[in-house]
Amino acid sequence: MFKRILLTLDGSEVSEIVLPYGEELAGKLGSEVILYHVRGHEHLQQEHMHQMYLDRLAETVRSNIKKGRPKGTEVRVTAKVEAGEPAESICNLVDTNKVDLIIMASVSTAGLKVGKMLGSVTDQVCRTVPIPVMLIRPQNIKQTGKKRRLVNHILIPLDGSELSKLALPIGEELATKLKVRTTLFRMATMIRIYDDGSGYTAYVDYTTLNEDEKRRVTDEMIALKKELKERGLKVTHLVTSGFDAANEIIEVSKKIDADLVVMSTHGQSGLGRWVFGSVAEKVLRHGETPLLLVHARVR
Repeated sequence: MFKRILLTLDGSEVSEIVLPYGEELAGKLGSEVILYHVRGHEHLQQEHMHQMYLDRLAETVRSNIKKGRPKGTEVRVTAKVEAGEPAESICNLVDTNKVDLIIMASVSTAGLKVGKMLGSVTDQVCRTVPIPVMLIRPQNIKQTGKKRRLVNHILIPLDGSELSKLALPIGEELATKLKVRTTLFRMATMIRIYDDGSGYTAYVDYTTLNEDEKRRVTDEMIALKKELKERGLKVTHLVTSGFDAANEIIEVSKKIDADLVVMSTHGQSGLGRWVFGSVAEKVLRHGETPLLLVHARVR
């Protein structure tokens, strides 16, 4: 699945939050790891310093991965510094090196002051590359020292569409290889009823007006759960009612103590088709759980 993993770094401590996640996945999956830093053209004199910084991190990553691997097996870890514009350079590297997964921090920091490696770059990369992108948040730093394993429970939000199901194979394989629990989630949309124009809006619980639809949604989730269980996955499902899909995903991830949300992004929105576009973006910007985005172009 993920034969080659790219970890982007900007020289800051915050960006290094990706390292333990890369180590854990590479250790379990046997993936090659590339540590990557983009410097500005004006920082040619500092290139040697940047390369030394990455080489030092690569040696640590290599050592940490080796501890969790069977004897006689090794994972390749390389470090690469290039000059250019961060987002463009990352996308080019993905194409030329056949990268299968990018892991990057979700925000930018000053770091070595060589330019914005992350933050807005994250947005550009997520919208451009046709491969999954895992985004780690600064607040996740405290988790890396507390848990023996960083990923113990995966949440996969769905909306009933084929596009939303693009996240399923990746979430399933990750859960299988990592031997962790998985929760399938779907929100049943509550119905809004507006009055005659007086400005008063009444909200009626979805389950009150459309029990049949909620049962249909639940039945679909149960059938999908059964299918995944038959393939050996340790999986459960959860259906809630609400208006704001992104908020439901964020709250559910907290409730079940998920370590990773795997969801599809990009595509057309519409009634009952809430996984894409603005929903994924809101989960990215306001959620607290590491997020693995699977682009609609991933087939």
